[in-house]
Amino acid sequence: MRIVRLFSFALLVALVTAPVGAQTPLPVDPSVRSGRLPNGMTYYVRANARPLARAELRLVVNAGSILEAEDQRGLAHFVEHMAFNGTEGFAKQELISYLESIGMRFGADANAYTSFDETVYELTVPTDTGQALDTGLRILEEWAHRVAFDPTEVEKERGVVIEEWRLGRGAASRMRDQSFPVLFRGSKYAERLPIGTRESLETFTREQLIRYYRDWYRPDLMAVVAVGDFDAAEVERGIRERFATIPARPNAPERGVEPFVMRDSVEVSVATDAEATNSIVRLFVMRAPTTDRGQEGYRRQLVESLFDGILNARLTEIGERPEAPFAAGVVSTGRLVRSSEALTASALVAPGGIERGLDALVSELARVERHGFTAGELEREKADMLRAYERAWEERANTESRSYADEYVRAFLEAEPIPGIEFEYALVQRLLPTVTLEEVNALAGRIRALRNRVIVAEAPESSPPPPGEQLVAALHEAEARELGPWRDVVATTPLVPNPPAAGRIVDTRELPEIGVTEWRLANGIRVIVKPTDFKADEVLIRGFGPGGLSVAPDSIYVSASLATTLVSQSGVGDRTVAELRKELAGNSARIDPYIAEFEEGFEGRASPRDLETLLQLGWLYATGPRADSAAYVSLRDRINTMLANRDASPDAAFSDTVQLTLAQYHPRARPLTAERLREWNLDASFAFYQDRFADVGDFTFVFVGAFDTAALRPLVERWLGGLPSAGRADAWRDTGIRPPAERVEKVVRKGIEPRAQTLFVFTGDVEYSAESRHRIGTLADVLDIRLREVLREDLGGTYGASVSGSISRVPTPGYVFQVAFGAEPARLDSLATATLAELQRVRSEGPDAETLAKVKETQRREYETSLRENSFWLGQLARAARDGSDPRAVLAVPQRIDALTIDALRETAARVLTLDRFVRISLHPAAGGG
Repeated sequence: MRIVRLFSFALLVALVTAPVGAQTPLPVDPSVRSGRLPNGMTYYVRANARPLARAELRLVVNAGSILEAEDQRGLAHFVEHMAFNGTEGFAKQELISYLESIGMRFGADANAYTSFDETVYELTVPTDTGQALDTGLRILEEWAHRVAFDPTEVEKERGVVIEEWRLGRGAASRMRDQSFPVLFRGSKYAERLPIGTRESLETFTREQLIRYYRDWYRPDLMAVVAVGDFDAAEVERGIRERFATIPARPNAPERGVEPFVMRDSVEVSVATDAEATNSIVRLFVMRAPTTDRGQEGYRRQLVESLFDGILNARLTEIGERPEAPFAAGVVSTGRLVRSSEALTASALVAPGGIERGLDALVSELARVERHGFTAGELEREKADMLRAYERAWEERANTESRSYADEYVRAFLEAEPIPGIEFEYALVQRLLPTVTLEEVNALAGRIRALRNRVIVAEAPESSPPPPGEQLVAALHEAEARELGPWRDVVATTPLVPNPPAAGRIVDTRELPEIGVTEWRLANGIRVIVKPTDFKADEVLIRGFGPGGLSVAPDSIYVSASLATTLVSQSGVGDRTVAELRKELAGNSARIDPYIAEFEEGFEGRASPRDLETLLQLGWLYATGPRADSAAYVSLRDRINTMLANRDASPDAAFSDTVQLTLAQYHPRARPLTAERLREWNLDASFAFYQDRFADVGDFTFVFVGAFDTAALRPLVERWLGGLPSAGRADAWRDTGIRPPAERVEKVVRKGIEPRAQTLFVFTGDVEYSAESRHRIGTLADVLDIRLREVLREDLGGTYGASVSGSISRVPTPGYVFQVAFGAEPARLDSLATATLAELQRVRSEGPDAETLAKVKETQRREYETSLRENSFWLGQLARAARDGSDPRAVLAVPQRIDALTIDALRETAARVLTLDRFVRISLHPAAGGG
């Protein structure tokens, strides 16, 4: 047995400062306890108190769909489903019921995934309640070797997995079915999608399922990961005692690796589909995976990341130009599957633009090969990279347990080093300055030398890609073309050449119960600040004022709705958006203006040290926005590209019908189409933006995060106190959009796949209060559990139902309650009938006591976690400011949860679930479809 123990600080220094070489190993983070049991099982354990009183547990199985026999296609994934449907120690749905009883949500806190090469089970459990942690480990052990495969449950789950298969079908999957045999030619990856085939899912036997489980779920292919707020030594002991008893599997089949198939020429996959909405071209330059896990391998990854980052910055800048060859271009280097890595260059292009987009991608790779990057580009990318590591290091005490758990999963499956952020940050600080421009530039030549290349082109049938040989010729032509060097334009003037005169705070109010201070500035702006220690390197900001799109006349609604998009892509002050990005290299400040239906404002985040830059940007977006005509043309072209074939999508037809029906076909509710985009006017768009931010004296700004209130004060006085205010009395406007007041049912018939979906929407008036919001949200949580049990577990008719409920204050206090699910077309109506029957049951009887108890415990658990999250407090403080309510009411949530009763939920259901007044929209395949 190998157990990793702590190493000394002296050893850490020696490893970081040692000369870099291929044989220089990376250490294992001393905070991790890891080992290998006599039966071959590996484990990783780490104590971590973020979040408090929680543990992240993983069972990692180094086996996925690539190991399936021909008669087992889809069964690796099916085994994963069966693990949740009963083990020898947890009968049928007892396992999920137990997890919900301790406040964990199925899906969010209890889940799993199956890929080509692995299956990973995920649990989140509390560590302050009874034996929950021990029971969680027991569940992992049961999954490892005691899944029951009850025959009745297998047949019920067959329908659920077929519905999951059905849910994934569409244009993208049909084109993938054409491209994978080319991309993975000569490999089983071409034909072992984890979901399997419908034929296999309908015909496999229980014995075939058990055979897969018996062959591949075995200790030498498994790891247990436990990270959380617990005693690590005690958990390690528990794992060694519990999991060491799982017997090894003698004479088990070998777990090989599907070989990497070399090519010596460019291959092409050209695919079209009648329902495709976009044209996309991708170039894969593939290679066998690198095996160097030492410091030299780490350095190589840094160089590749720098290369990708600089090239992506160039592609972004190209995509923002008028008449750009693509609407979006991106490159990435990484693992495709276990036996293959690739540089992947992708472009989203206009209809008919596949060849031009490919030319642009290849030309930029060729430009780097001929002329290289500039010194400025490399220094900016280094600054961004170093800042990312620095932020991770500064947050080392606040890293979430989930992040560590995922890292250890990769360590087991892919041999990813886990030296810890202290070591990595020190290593990057040493290595990054040694990376030269020539070294990064040389990657382009090495990429071109790789002959194993595949072009994948996908497009709507109405604008098919050129033939494969034409695309290969285009690639070679682009590689050979004469190209000039890249012109790197940077700004040279200060971001704010003329700072505003500082305003002053004229009133202060303290709310010590929640650690909040409120300021009123002389220009009328209200500021709410809550310093926290939840994150060491995070400050969140939200500013808002009344008005929004509601005040725009119907005649300029399209221009108004695109106003902030225009300004965000135009830049601020004297900077274009590209120049602004370059200036902010190594700076974490990001802020975005927005104009919603009933308000306008800003949302942003920054590190504490970049907080002044954040406020400067906000001041510029309010006082110095740009309306760049080139940005306008580029944006219009890119949006047109997105919209060109949108009408071909069944899902778009469905969502458009929902939107229009709920608004009773109000003109402002019309979806954005290529035809409607012609209404967009640059001058009208910019004038509306300027009007919305011309007077911000009625704004409220909320700050939450790692700042010192005294240090924040002068920044607020200058950059918020210096914002314009003329005393304008602003207000939102009621535009008259209302949902139908009767029962409305519609059917949309579009699509060729045998899949259907339906959506129920209940609306009505409601008292706007925290209690109403809580009751409606609780009702949604109750029905989410019940409909999963009825529609999925009992009837096997859907992969899952989605239930949500919310209330709003403007334009009139009201609620929206939605229930949605997908199914086989022939079963959709019977499942809808079962849904309405369950809603009627809750209306007349209320929820059962067990389900309500589960929901209340989940709410208590989520509340205690939320109290340590900046985003939670930002949302709560902003809502209280909008509503004019007391923000200290957030402290009463536990009492509100305790006060929930079956009778109260029955009354809420009777009022909200109005069975004579709802909208139901259903999507079915077109006549002859499926």
